[in-house]
Amino acid sequence: MKIGYSTFSEQGQRRDNQDYIQIVTDKEKQRAVFVLCDGMGGHAMGGMASKIVATSIARGFRLSTPKTTEDIHEIFMHATWTLDTMSEIYGGVQMGTTMVMAFLDGDMLTVAHCGDSRCYVYSEDKELKYRTEDHVKNELIVKSFFAGYPEKAIPDVKAIKVSKGDRILLCSDGLYSNVYPDILRDRMFDDKPLDDIMDTYKFLCEKYSSDNYSGILVAIK
Repeated sequence: MKIGYSTFSEQGQRRDNQDYIQIVTDKEKQRAVFVLCDGMGGHAMGGMASKIVATSIARGFRLSTPKTTEDIHEIFMHATWTLDTMSEIYGGVQMGTTMVMAFLDGDMLTVAHCGDSRCYVYSEDKELKYRTEDHVKNELIVKSFFAGYPEKAIPDVKAIKVSKGDRILLCSDGLYSNVYPDILRDRMFDDKPLDDIMDTYKFLCEKYSSDNYSGILVAIK
């Protein structure tokens, strides 16, 4: 199988873009990791938090190939430690981020998420294989990578098998909150280049979103 993908990350109507994307691919081994983080508003340095966590997780996959869920959680623990360390450097500033990740290794997909950034996995016939469930209670995010609170940074991890023709979408809430679910799904399978599909999402977000909006669309070929 081959892996194709397209990404975007836009500031939208906000003063700055606190979303951050990192990707590591190994075409020879048919392996790739996609990470999307959304810095938490209402706290300082959300953009830095998203960059720290996304970069740390991507680096963990670049340096090693996790074989078990425990291996993956070790990478997340290191990202938490890195975030705490940077917070201390800046005087104990409170900063946090959501995270969603998709790790493809051959025909196995491992999805992890923490917060309200999402992953959708659809089969070639547009049937939903998997969708992350937001970590939100009473409109508050209850799981996240947040400096000084390592107990919040315990992502849900799910492994599923994927096949040729499947599509995977990772996105921040600025995207899925402004595109109807049916449109989100159906456009994933338009007979167009992935970049053109993503342009459709961007167009809709430009019209309706008041937030940053980011996405990663992956095609299994």
